[in-house]
Amino acid sequence: MTSSLVDNSSSCEAKRPTFLLIEDDAVDVEAFRRAVKRNQVDCELVHASDGGEALKKLRSIVSESDDVGVLAFLDLNMPGLNGHEFLTEVRRDDSLKRLAVFVVTTSRHQRDIALAYDKNVAGYFEKDDLNSVLEMARQFAGRLVFPSLGSKNA
Repeated sequence: MTSSLVDNSSSCEAKRPTFLLIEDDAVDVEAFRRAVKRNQVDCELVHASDGGEALKKLRSIVSESDDVGVLAFLDLNMPGLNGHEFLTEVRRDDSLKRLAVFVVTTSRHQRDIALAYDKNVAGYFEKDDLNSVLEMARQFAGRLVFPSLGSKNA
């Protein structure tokens, strides 16, 4: 199993992490983009408006390179393939099951929280404090040893 270390402070060859934002609300997408900029997070930001689109984009990202660091930021309540269904599909797919996923949602329902953690999310956050979420993500991505994704590493 191959891993890539993302450490923006000590390596010239460090790769920028990819943040996959899975969010259907345009206002929330823009708020996330602004929070990324305000918190000076050095990442490639990819947006998908529902779980189905996110799966396609994620598979495309990992097919281009198995040496890519991806963090997903997932809303739960979306039309089409919702957040819980997305998590189920990701965890079933051997090439994607190691993806680090943070839920960022308005839901405080204990059922949603339990279902998300049952599917091994890295964290569950409320949307009302994106600055804290992005500050945590910046620190996390800067020190995380990313798992390899893709069919070669299944």
